Amino acid sequence: MGNDSFTRNILYTLAITSMIFFSVNMAKAQDLYHTTNGRVLLIVPVGDSVINLHSQKLFAELDYKEAYFKMTLPANSLYSGVDSLDAVISSMEDAKIILAGQLNITKSGEGEDKIDTGKHPPKTFEFRATLNYKTSDLPISGTGSLEHIEGGSHLKCVLGLTFEVSAEFLQNRLSESKNIKVHIHQLVLDQTL
Repeated sequence: MGNDSFTRNILYTLAITSMIFFSVNMAKAQDLYHTTNGRVLLIVPVGDSVINLHSQKLFAELDYKEAYFKMTLPANSLYSGVDSLDAVISSMEDAKIILAGQLNITKSGEGEDKIDTGKHPPKTFEFRATLNYKTSDLPISGTGSLEHIEGGSHLKCVLGLTFEVSAEFLQNRLSESKNIKVHIHQLVLDQTL
């Protein structure tokens, strides 16, 4: 009889410990958001015209609570609509372009930086990040916006990021310009999901 009581206490303790562990992990998971279909546009000046490179394969990780982000783009997922250029891009090695940093959403003295999925007026902000391509890192600064989607059930905001990157850093030989403009658009889900 003593062994049954001891076994029950052990099982009860394990059950409580498991529930605490899972609830802590679930609470932590609610602060993180992952997606695989963010949109990115690179505007590459070439002579008197531009080439627009698009991709909808941007993998984004957003930390709602801390306003940190990490976005990963397979370089060979970009397309231009120009067959000869798209053939060159798709044959590129499977290198990833990674942008990681923090959104400075709040103005100084207004509170902590966080990604607010509740109703709010459009917010503009600056961000700092590191862009990694192959084995090189480049500090990046840019501007961003967070706009609430009125009436959206699960989709609550559109996050936009804009910055410029050196054509040389991305090993771009098409551009006579020194900079390539990058625009990122990412839908943000309701934080409570």
